[in-house]
Amino acid sequence: MTVKHVLAMVAVIVLGAVVAMTDQKQVLVLKDGRRLTGGEVTRTDDGDYLFRKYGAVTKYKADQVLRVEKVESVSEELTKRLSKIAPDDADGFYKVARWAYDNDQLDDARKILLKTLKLKPDHKHAGLLLTIVKSRLGEKAVVTPTTTTTNGSVVKPPYQKFDPSMFLTKEDIYRIRLMELKPGDRVTVEFRNDVLERFKKSMQGVDIFANRRGERKFDRYSNVKKVMYILENTDIDNVSIRDDILIKSDPSVMKEFRFRVWPILARTFASSTCFGGVKGRDGLKLFNLAIGDERVLYTNFYILHRWQRGKQRFINREKREMSLLLQWGLPRKIALEKAPEYLRPIYLSRKDRKYKIIDKWIESLRWPFLSPGYRIKYKPPGQKPPKPPTPTTTTAPTETEEEERRRD
Repeated sequence: MTVKHVLAMVAVIVLGAVVAMTDQKQVLVLKDGRRLTGGEVTRTDDGDYLFRKYGAVTKYKADQVLRVEKVESVSEELTKRLSKIAPDDADGFYKVARWAYDNDQLDDARKILLKTLKLKPDHKHAGLLLTIVKSRLGEKAVVTPTTTTTNGSVVKPPYQKFDPSMFLTKEDIYRIRLMELKPGDRVTVEFRNDVLERFKKSMQGVDIFANRRGERKFDRYSNVKKVMYILENTDIDNVSIRDDILIKSDPSVMKEFRFRVWPILARTFASSTCFGGVKGRDGLKLFNLAIGDERVLYTNFYILHRWQRGKQRFINREKREMSLLLQWGLPRKIALEKAPEYLRPIYLSRKDRKYKIIDKWIESLRWPFLSPGYRIKYKPPGQKPPKPPTPTTTTAPTETEEEERRRD
């Protein structure tokens, strides 16, 4: 047997071991009592833990973690939890049903909820969760429908192709990242067209640039600190400076949107029966495409930021509790803004874990009380184009026009 054959056999064995490890689900047990199940746990170089589930990744510090447990499957964990419930414990069954729902075991959640309601017909939360589960099961059944015509041929649903012209450009993405950047973010920054030298020249004699010592101090700043200083000392209209600062990776706000917020929206607001259909609904169209291109993610974020009907906004930075991402996901009897009839509740209450994730994310946006001024010219699909202005003599823009310009 040659060395080449031996190495090949070793590679196969190692690959098999890696696949087996990846296949096995794990439980991350935190010191605060939470047990995160149904995902994969990995360690970072600095010893922290990454919990990956449904494409979303959450990081936990090493001092937050008690231990990592291995389980063969989510169904085995479900069986284990059910075995600990007394036959007449309605609340216990509800908690297991909620766990099954959070882990996308919808059929099991439905069966357990029916048992809960049989034991306690007036259970405070079981009825509502059962409605949500049934709605989710219904959505799954119609995600990829087919229709049979009278001659027996099968017609497949319309397919949404990836057309780059339908999405934000790379430059648009840089602008969003720039305006959502925070001092503590860790991102990759590229300064093009000698923008740093041009900025320093424009600042000669001002602030820290009053002498050479201050310029040397600026040069020692980290790239993120340089960007923050430039933003603080340039106007939004200074595109010659700002457009040459390229943030090439996600700031923390967009990481949160990518890994925690969008997975919730993708299964609800952006489902094929809601705003994620081919034409969307009610003038709102989201793109729920299984494509890793970041233009899709950022386009969805921008559409949610931009959409407005009267005073209703999906992301309300001034009064985040009025954001439709929150209000339209609540049961109608407790929502301040009632959702359209075709929308089913996403959250059981304002204490729901998913509600808190989105609420905290909206709060974390860098400009909570001001329009961020992304300077993007993109017309969201499904919305009517604005009426052309009536030719008049040139006048200064009104406050409303100025706000509209900056909000883009």
